[in-house]
Amino acid sequence: MSKVWNTLQRLKSPRTNRIPLVDYYSNVREEVNQADNRYNNPSTQNTFNTHCQSEVPPDASEDESCFSVRPETSSGQQNLEHLMQRSVSFPKPPADLNQNLQQHLVNVQEAVRNDLVKLGPTGQMGHLIDCYHHQTFDHLSDLLQSVHSFQNTLALMKWVLHTYLSSELLRPPELLEMDPIKNVDLLLYTEWVEKAKNKLLDNAQKEVRRSLEEILQIERSRDCDEETYLEFYVDIIQCIDAMPKDAQKISSKLSNDVREVCFQELLTFLQRYTTEQNDILGKQAKMDKPQTIHFFKTLTTCNELKKHVQTESKGITRSLVQETVEQLKKMEAFTLNLLIEITADTAENHLMNYFKTGKEKFFNSILEEQMNFPKLSLHQYEEVLKMVMNEAYRRIAHIYLKHLVQRSQRKLKRCWSPTVGQTITADAELLHNTISDLVPDVQQWNLMLLKTPELLECKGIDAVKLTVAGMQNECLTWREDQDLLPALLHWKGLSGWQVREVLDVLPGQEIRLRSGSSCLTCW
Repeated sequence: MSKVWNTLQRLKSPRTNRIPLVDYYSNVREEVNQADNRYNNPSTQNTFNTHCQSEVPPDASEDESCFSVRPETSSGQQNLEHLMQRSVSFPKPPADLNQNLQQHLVNVQEAVRNDLVKLGPTGQMGHLIDCYHHQTFDHLSDLLQSVHSFQNTLALMKWVLHTYLSSELLRPPELLEMDPIKNVDLLLYTEWVEKAKNKLLDNAQKEVRRSLEEILQIERSRDCDEETYLEFYVDIIQCIDAMPKDAQKISSKLSNDVREVCFQELLTFLQRYTTEQNDILGKQAKMDKPQTIHFFKTLTTCNELKKHVQTESKGITRSLVQETVEQLKKMEAFTLNLLIEITADTAENHLMNYFKTGKEKFFNSILEEQMNFPKLSLHQYEEVLKMVMNEAYRRIAHIYLKHLVQRSQRKLKRCWSPTVGQTITADAELLHNTISDLVPDVQQWNLMLLKTPELLECKGIDAVKLTVAGMQNECLTWREDQDLLPALLHWKGLSGWQVREVLDVLPGQEIRLRSGSSCLTCW
């Protein structure tokens, strides 16, 4: 029995010499198996236990005494496990782990590869590998607690998913028959991955929020010019797009989860930014000469962010996408309305002088105002420019018609020329050509003006009815301009009852003459 006790004592004691671990395991395994055979022999079992208990040193630790006090721990498997726990260790994490995580994982990878090769010859591979996996995930949990950035958390997840569970690491040539991968505790693995994912999303939220705030601070401090026109929305898109792209290298589901967090932070950012920017643009609009580049830049930012959110919305909560797009649309509408009001105010002033004096310089000033929009490369704001010019064109045409019917033909002939109809046609064509030079293929909002000279030439009430019906069918601005139709008919020279007769035959229209007058007063 003393031989058995000596064998167990060797198992409990650290190695005093530095023989290879594989040889050490082999020698110990042989002696432990011999001890197990004797222990399992009923004739020697009681004597063995009594002898072991009597020879346990009084100062033995709990781990050391457990081999002799509890019969079941005297198996070779338990002894090898205790020996493995004392013999295998992971490299200690560096003090600056967040700067040296990659190198540490390389060191861990090398340690795992070496340890698995050492454990293979013990003959207890399944049990020991399970124990080894637990030790590995304990170490990985410690690392997870110590990393503080999105990139490091992602690197740790990538190592676990792509390196630790790879055949290259867990199925070296020496252990092909053992297949350590099948001994991985999937519950242990999934719990760690869930914790890592939660920390990754938390880091993503903090870093995106901080980055968006930094982008806004930079935007507040720089001048608004051609060089910086695109930088704001480009920086925002890069900020919310970088992390999901990195996460895609691990999992499309993880990428969607990260993008959801980024979109949520974007919405919060936009809600704060909209309030601030609306205030800035409102003050800018009240200036004598507003700098329209601020409005164009805001419109471009809204347009580009809206397209990005809609394009990258796959896998994102629909309500979040809708709320973000609606926030951008509200800001876009507010900005466009301010810009068009600036254009309309300018047109009102110039057209009023034009119809009073007949001086072409006032009408040309309106066109110059449109040409003086920000001088940028067309590709930088082509979509926004088309949207603005389309709305400005329609508003200017309507204002022109409004001032036309307020000025009698007699007075217009004096300050313009006897051929009022030709002047209207020339103005309508010049307006369209000017806008078309800026925005090719723009909608033709001048049709009501082009139809007005034709209306002037009508000799009878039936001809007037046909011309007005044509206006209704052909003119894109009919919805806005139809309220001016009674005044336009009166401006042509029709009496009140003739105006009513024309209006009564228009299908689907409910144009009512205003009480007290059949039209706007001509002066």
